[in-house]
Amino acid sequence: MSYLVLARKYRPRTFSEVAGQETAMRTLQGAIAEQRVGHAYLFCGPRGTGKTTTARILAKALLCEKGPTAEPCLTCDQCRDTESGANVDVIEFDAASNTGVDDVRMLKEAVGFAPMRARFKVYIIDEVHMMSKAAFNALLKTLEEPPPHVKFLFATTELDKVLETVRSRCQIVRLSLIPEVRIAAHLDGVLAKEGISPEPGVTAELARFARGSLRDGLSITDQLLALVGDRPSVEDVRRVAPQGGAEQVEALLVQVEAGDRAGVLAALPKTDGGEAELCGAILAQLRLGLVCLLCPADAALHETDEKLRTRLAERAKRLGPDRLQIWLEELLHARERIELLPQQARIVLEVTLLDLCRPESTLPLAQLEERLVALEARLAGSASASSPPRPPSAPAPSAPPARESAPAATPPPAAAAQLRETTVIPVPRPAPLPAAMPAVIPATIPAAPVPVPSAAVAPTAPPPAPNAAAPRSTSLPPPPSVPAPARPSTRAPSGPAALWASVVAEVATRNPELGSVLQRRGQLAETAGKRATVLVQRTLEAERALLALDGSRALVAEVLSAKLGRAVEVVIDDPATRAAGSSDAFTREVAQAFDGMIEENG
Repeated sequence: MSYLVLARKYRPRTFSEVAGQETAMRTLQGAIAEQRVGHAYLFCGPRGTGKTTTARILAKALLCEKGPTAEPCLTCDQCRDTESGANVDVIEFDAASNTGVDDVRMLKEAVGFAPMRARFKVYIIDEVHMMSKAAFNALLKTLEEPPPHVKFLFATTELDKVLETVRSRCQIVRLSLIPEVRIAAHLDGVLAKEGISPEPGVTAELARFARGSLRDGLSITDQLLALVGDRPSVEDVRRVAPQGGAEQVEALLVQVEAGDRAGVLAALPKTDGGEAELCGAILAQLRLGLVCLLCPADAALHETDEKLRTRLAERAKRLGPDRLQIWLEELLHARERIELLPQQARIVLEVTLLDLCRPESTLPLAQLEERLVALEARLAGSASASSPPRPPSAPAPSAPPARESAPAATPPPAAAAQLRETTVIPVPRPAPLPAAMPAVIPATIPAAPVPVPSAAVAPTAPPPAPNAAAPRSTSLPPPPSVPAPARPSTRAPSGPAALWASVVAEVATRNPELGSVLQRRGQLAETAGKRATVLVQRTLEAERALLALDGSRALVAEVLSAKLGRAVEVVIDDPATRAAGSSDAFTREVAQAFDGMIEENG
């Protein structure tokens, strides 16, 4: 005799037996009671939440000999035949294997015939999002105006892949993830019916691994019973689960928060291909900690025990919501890379966790900006303090020499008048020697006496008369003045890197997600003319989608135009989205300047 798995053996048979979907069930029961049943329903939600099961229950309620009724009797021929799959008026087929127009054409031909035994002909189409666009379009007219004896019941896990025209013709019933408490209670009932006596906490741990899917919880329970028999323990559950338990994930996060890289590698459980599930468990735990920090304790988002919730909230408070959000983003990117590189999933997860161990790599953009501003202020202060004084022999040409040692003597009125009438003839000074060529004075010429600065000696006699002959000087002319060393500038650097950093900082204040992507992936390649080129590299699919938005480019263009003082158009150049054989504008400009040729490798 073949074994029937628990997920099929204990599948709900009535609306009241469906766990965790009270709102959807009451909606369907009310539609039957008020005789407001639509001709097409689309059940959507995550896997294992009861979409196909609900469609079958609705079919039984509509075809029941005592109905249509809000609760099928399960005893009449129609209910029994529908449950066993022998009802000729209930047609089920999988859209994943019947995706073409020909399959829809056959369905349209059969729709016109009246039901053989029941009051309705019910079509249950599972995984409807797998149908091709042409098949959807072929079904539109029939779906909009079907015969009165036909009901369509669709089920899908990816509602966004169903055409908008199809969704508009259906009543959408959304099924949500089932709370852990409800899954644990359902598993307790199933194990009691099976005569299993688990240790305390087993069903709670199974519910945590199910992650909102009752079918996944029942499947793991089947594996657990096959491994250990009638007395399963919590440790046995952790051995069967594809990812570590809550305590193992907690121990791993403790090592990450402490920055202990060796401890992280040691605490990382051996998942044997379950890295995606482990990454999802870490994400769920961090997300719950963030919810516990930001939301009140009685919020409906909390689905775990009080002890674990308190511990997660304490960690979230230590890390802060901004840094915790960065952790979540990095782990989401890691899960995307795990799906792209399943053979290197372990390495991807290890590298991501080791990167999270470095606090400097996960600081929020606002904290990085504060640190940069403080660092610039300290560098500017130290540069001003260490600036060398100007030598007395080379005063600045624009500043007159200060007379501090002795007050200047005031000339008599007659001498002052003579000074005002004197014509001063400027004498050209010899040009300074280049810095690379030191000045050499021949040894045969005696060294000129060092001139005493006029600021150090007060004048003792009035200047000579204008017509008086000036005595001939036998000394060499004074050496050229050496310019004073320039003080280091305290202003912020104005190069492309500093300009781009200021642009990214201002963009981040208005769109944090866009600012984070530009900081990690982008650089300013060109700002000449009316067009500025931003080069981004190694972008992920979600980042490319964000950068492709018109609002993102408009925001960068607005900030950059304000920084440059002129209106510029921003072009985001991403090699990943560049067509084959093309190159960026900067490369083309360089090639044109040097009369070169661009060759594409590969």
